This record gives sequence, C-alpha cells and structure tokens, in this order.
Amino acid sequence: MQEESRQDRTWEHWPGRGSPDDGIRHRLRGLFAATDDDALEAVISERTREIEEQTARLQATIDGLHRREEQAARLRSAVEEMLRLGSAELDERQSELTAVAADLNECELRLQAREREIAERTQELGAVELRRAAVERREEAAREREIALETAAGELRARELELRHRAGELDHAVNGVPHQPEPSPYDNSGHLLYVAGDRYRLVERDGPAPPAGSVVELDDRRYDVLRVGRWSVPGDRRACAYLEAVGAEPDA
Repeated sequence: MQEESRQDRTWEHWPGRGSPDDGIRHRLRGLFAATDDDALEAVISERTREIEEQTARLQATIDGLHRREEQAARLRSAVEEMLRLGSAELDERQSELTAVAADLNECELRLQAREREIAERTQELGAVELRRAAVERREEAAREREIALETAAGELRARELELRHRAGELDHAVNGVPHQPEPSPYDNSGHLLYVAGDRYRLVERDGPAPPAGSVVELDDRRYDVLRVGRWSVPGDRRACAYLEAVGAEPDA
C-alpha cells in the first residue's frame, strides 16, 4: 500500500503532467493580455489628470465652504452682538418709559388734587359771593326800609303839621285867635338829593328840598321827586329828596 501511495505522489509531480489550475491561469492571462504601454500610460495620465482636477474642484469647494462657514460664524456673532445691544437698549428704554409713566401718573394725581382744590375753592368763593350778595340785598332792603320809614315819618310829620295848621285856622276863625305857623321840621338852609340808578349817589344842594311829585334837573337829566324825608344821619336836620329818572321802570 505504501508503494502505491509513493507512485501516486510521483505521478502527480511528473514534469509532463500539468496542474488543474494551469488552465485557469492560462485563460486569465489570455484575458489580461499585454497591451501597448504608451496607450496605457496615456489613459493613466488622463485619468490622473481628471482625478486631480476633480480633487482641485473638491478642494476649492471645501475651501469655499470653509470661508462661508467663517463668514456665517462672523455674521452670527455680529447678529448676536446686535441682538444683545438691542436688548440692552430696549431694557433701558423700558426703564425710561416706566419712569416717565410714573412721573406722568404722579403729575396726573397732583393735577386731580389741584382740580379738586380749585373746585372746593370755587365752591367756597361761590358761597362767599352768595353770602355777600345776600348781605348786600339785606343791606339794600334795610336801606330801602329805612328810607321808607323816614319817608313815612316825614309824611306823618307833614300831615301832623297840616292838621295843626288847619286846627289853627279853625281856632282863628272861631275864637279870633291869630294863627301861629308851625316851624318847619327841616333845616331849609340846604337839602340832599338821593339819586337812584346803577349806583346810588348823594348830592348836596342849598335851600329847601323840592316837594314830592315835582321834577328836578340834575346833570342834564330829569328826575321825579318820589318823596321827601329827613336824612338818616343823627344831628343832620336837612331834608332828603329821593329821586328817580323820568321814565325809569320802578324796582319790583
């Protein structure tokens, strides 16, 4: 058996016997037959040049992308800085607006307080004016009542004198007693004219007062003598004639 094995191995390595792979190698060498070296070099050079150009284009594209990325980073930084500054400025403006709003609110409160004070002062002044007007009306009414009383007293005095005069005349006619005229109750050396109008005024004149119902002229105007009475000043016995412009409507 060992002898047979040696013979088989010897046969396998016999120079004239080929290996099973030799056919495959031969066919592969046929496929990859040798070509022209210059053409191959030209193809390789062309392919190399194209690869280099593509590489250069890719490198330029990469460099452009890097530059754009750097520019984008710078722009992003600038935008962030602008946003930061804008935010700070907005915060400052907001603070200023808040302060201004507070000042305006305070001014409005002061203005409202001032308006209330003015309204209260106006009410007080209105009340004072009303009181003053009421006092003036009362004073005027009291003056008119005083004038009316003085006039009534003068008229009563004149009526009394007239009655005394008639009584004297009757006594003289019946008993033959001479009539003694009653002395005048006024100081006829002068008299006063009380002129009614927008404002009352007092005018002094010489001589006796004009009788009631007569018309006098004063400052180129005509006045009716409404009544004659004693002047209200104590110790002054002059008569006072109360005048009203002719055609004027009497007070209600």
